[in-house]
Amino acid sequence: MLKPYTSADFKLLEKWVTDEDLLLQFAGTDFSYPITRQQITVYRTAYPERNFYIAYQDETPFAFGEIILQGSGIPKLARILVGEPSLRGKGLGGKFIKSLVAESARLYSTKTLELLVWDQNIAAIKCYERVGFVYSPERHTMLAHKGKNYNIHKMTYFF
Repeated sequence: MLKPYTSADFKLLEKWVTDEDLLLQFAGTDFSYPITRQQITVYRTAYPERNFYIAYQDETPFAFGEIILQGSGIPKLARILVGEPSLRGKGLGGKFIKSLVAESARLYSTKTLELLVWDQNIAAIKCYERVGFVYSPERHTMLAHKGKNYNIHKMTYFF
């Protein structure tokens, strides 16, 4: 189901990230719309230790995600996107998250795994909870973008 991202996969991201709001929800403020190959290249050059993945259902690519080993030693899932619109809402997001959890366990000896989520992204929160992540009601941080504030919460998975 998972395959490491290569530069050839950029066409998928370009197709999936259809507007500025989706890009903000998916990637925070690290990238600007429209996403470009150069932005990804600069990011990957700055953070070569971070792992990008593309998920497949049969032969169809449908999702993108990242695993980051934080300075604390705890890995974090980031930039989660079920990008293929025709495959959204079919339970594949949960399968994708489970595969990222397994990949994190394979890569790092850890007792926990984290991710950050916008408190208004209810569908994502429910998906993560079904996989086993626990939502922290305390705001982790606030993201400010174009005059709007976004409450970001941490979710934790315990192995």
